[in-house]
This record gives sequence, structure tokens and C-alpha cells, in this order.
Amino acid sequence: MTGVAASRGTTVGESAATYALPNASASTADPITSPLDDTAETNDQVTTLAQSVAKRAQIMLLRTQSIQQDLQLRIDRMKADFNAAQEERSEQLREMNALREMAVEQGKKDDEILKKYIGMI
Repeated sequence: MTGVAASRGTTVGESAATYALPNASASTADPITSPLDDTAETNDQVTTLAQSVAKRAQIMLLRTQSIQQDLQLRIDRMKADFNAAQEERSEQLREMNALREMAVEQGKKDDEILKKYIGMI
């Protein structure tokens, strides 16, 4: 018995009850295992950790919002560039149609002149 007690670091006179596992009431007093609610007392480490986590979450949220705003800005630029290109293309098509109509009118007038010239011969 002395060898076993010595291996545990106890003396022969100590009882085994001093090395028993803590009971449920003793574990609730531990701030690490106790439930976190508004009425529970918290130590500075827990408060600091909670503040760090909250700050990190806020930073991540702001970063996500920044990325979304950047993407929206890129999309808006692409839309504006697309609209400008479409307006330019529409303007070019209108000019081509006007030139085509002028060419058709000129062809009609040339045909009339040719008919009159043939009629004079």
C-alpha cells in the first residue's frame, strides 16, 4: 500500500476521497465549463475573446460588403460600356441605312436620266 500511495504522490494517511473526480456542483463553479448567459460571471479572458471574435466578424462582414460593392461597380461599368457600344453600333447602322437610302435614290435618278437619254436617241 505504501508503494501505491507513493506512486500517487500521497502519504499513507491520506484517503482516496481527496483524489476523486469533482462532482457536478463543483464543475458548475468553473468559468470554462459553466454556461454563458447574461447572469453568469465572466472573466477578462472570455470577455476579451468574445470582443475579438465580434471584431473579427465585423471585419469579415465589412470585407464581404467591400467585395460586393467592388463587383457591383465592375458590373455597372460593364453595363455602361455595353450600352455605349450598343449606342455607337445603332448610330452606325442608322448612318449606313441613310447612305443606303441615298444610294437607292441616286440609282433611281440615274435610271431616269438613262431612260431620257435613250429616249433622245
